[in-house]
This record gives sequence, structure tokens and C-alpha cells, in this order.
Amino acid sequence: MNLHASLSVDARHDKVWVTFRVENRGERRVWLPRGLAADTRPAGRLFDVRLHPGGVAIAFVGRAAPGAAGAASDWLELPPHSAHTHTVDITSDYAFRSGDHTYELRYAGLALADIHQLDATTPLVTDTVMFRHIAP
Repeated sequence: MNLHASLSVDARHDKVWVTFRVENRGERRVWLPRGLAADTRPAGRLFDVRLHPGGVAIAFVGRAAPGAAGAASDWLELPPHSAHTHTVDITSDYAFRSGDHTYELRYAGLALADIHQLDATTPLVTDTVMFRHIAP
């Protein structure tokens, strides 16, 4: 797989919006977890969010994921030489600390090269993004 994934964060106006972008630079179709690529409020801890400095993990308080992606319908196809961008609001899914803090965020998940082999996943990891969030 020739995938490139990146994140950006917009933490203005008391919200934390995360935009996930993935580019399929290869010649073959790939599949992404539907929760990350299409759901407006994905279930489960999709992102690793940590306080900066110090690296203390921020607790996930959102709704639990139903389990591992086990059906073809749990995946979204990304054609060759295409890109997909999706934005989600994670403000109420993580226990952000009150006050003005800096955080680190990254995604470490999976992609799929063959929809007929659901157990043959490949890691999909982004660089860490830092952002500032002021919570009440």
C-alpha cells in the first residue's frame, strides 16, 4: 500500500475538530475504517490524545466501539490515486482539562488492502499534531 495520512486540528470556539486526510498514491484500491473515514461521531478511541508537555494520556469518555471491524460494510473504499478528507468533532469524546492546555494528537489505526481478506490489515499512522485548547 502506498498511503499517506495526515491530521489537522481546529480548536477554536470551544470545540476540537480533527480533520483526517488520506491519499492513496498507489495503483490498487484500499479500504479505510468507516468510523474514521465517514462517521460524524465515530465510536471508540480513534486518536491518541496526550497533554503536552509530559505525555499524560487524556481519557477517552465517548461511546465505546462495537468491536473490531469484521464485515466489509465496516470499511470505506479509497480508489487508486485519490484522496479522502473527513472532519470529526472530538470535544466531548475526550476528558480535556479545564483551562488553557496544549495537547498532542495522532492516529494509529489500520487500512485494508483486500476487502476479501478482512484479517490482513496494514498499520496506518500519522505524525503527531500539537494544538492548544481552552476548556471551561
